Amino acid sequence: MSAFLSSNGLGARRPAAAVLCLASVLTAGAGCSGAVQGADGTDSGGIDRQQYSTELVVRQGDFRQTLLLSGELRAVSGYPVLVPDLPEWETTIRWIVEDGTEVTEGDRLVELDTAQIASQLEDKESARLQTINELASQEAEVAKNLAGKEFAVERARIELERGEIDADVPEDVQSRRQFQESQLALEQARVAHEKAVADLAATREASAAQLEVLNVELSQAAREVEEAQRAIETMVLAAPHDGIVVVGENWREDRKFQAGDMVWVGFPVLEIPDLSEMMVEARLSDVDDGKIAEGMRTLCTLDTYPESPVTGVVAEISPVAHEAGRRSMQRYFRVAVNLDTSDPDLMRPGMSVKIEIETTRLNDVVLAPREALAFEDDGVYLVLARGGREPVQLGPCNVLECVLEDGPQVGTPLGSRRWAF
Repeated sequence: MSAFLSSNGLGARRPAAAVLCLASVLTAGAGCSGAVQGADGTDSGGIDRQQYSTELVVRQGDFRQTLLLSGELRAVSGYPVLVPDLPEWETTIRWIVEDGTEVTEGDRLVELDTAQIASQLEDKESARLQTINELASQEAEVAKNLAGKEFAVERARIELERGEIDADVPEDVQSRRQFQESQLALEQARVAHEKAVADLAATREASAAQLEVLNVELSQAAREVEEAQRAIETMVLAAPHDGIVVVGENWREDRKFQAGDMVWVGFPVLEIPDLSEMMVEARLSDVDDGKIAEGMRTLCTLDTYPESPVTGVVAEISPVAHEAGRRSMQRYFRVAVNLDTSDPDLMRPGMSVKIEIETTRLNDVVLAPREALAFEDDGVYLVLARGGREPVQLGPCNVLECVLEDGPQVGTPLGSRRWAF
């Protein structure tokens, strides 16, 4: 009796059918093949073996193995709303439209904080006025210096003309000493005139350089004032197109942007997606790395509209795994799935999607239902409808079936492992 119990590998506990069978052996000496059938075709334990023999059988057919992923709808393209060029590289969101709001072109979407820029504008305007005053003062000083130098040139010119007149007196009508003195005076007047002219030219050049520097500073100050004024005007961001607003992600907080958040020049605060072409962004756990590849066909089912699945194809798999969250030990690969069709009336960015990817397909193979398989420490067994078990060699499995590489013939009736004894 102990050998019978251990041969089934189920220990001391047995269903009623086994107890009745054992009782019949002891009382009537009759044999038992694992079940005692009654007149109604059921075993004495109340299990309909005929039902299991018709539902669970070894069959021949096609095997399909799939991998399920979860993801979200994304628009392939859209109209991003970026933080404009500002005097400073960062600013704060004062107000932002709610995620999912339907807007028309020109509607107000975001208001950025202008307090800092307004304060800077006052400082820049003050600096511009100070530069204007410095330029005016320098121009007056230059004009004064140039007037003095021009006067010196004019006086030297007059002295030169006078010297030329004196030097033109013939030598024979005056003493030799007077003639030599007039020639010397002419040379001195000529030198003085040349020096005055050169001094005037140098002063003009130096003054022009000084004024140029101040004019450059003034232009820079004026440009900074204009930039600040333009920045204040652009602190209200408007919708570039009709559509539905998708607020951007604040990666520091792992949430959508909201009022009070810091943003940077050129950063996309939100987007109005183009709903005419959608795709799915999914996550593949790093433990499933290598199970899918680009080009595999997919079946995508929207959680909101399960009755309208859409086919697609795996377009891209990120080469590097990413953390699932800050300080998280879980890592995943980003998977992009291109949809064959898009429905703007039903599909919205952010909708949850179940992605079914066919990873294995085997045609015309021998299959056994998982319901009839018993996985033990010493191997895998197939529960037979007539009773007992038979060891088998398995190939790949899916949720419902496994491929039999070695086992009973096609058509063999099977029992459920729940009723194995």
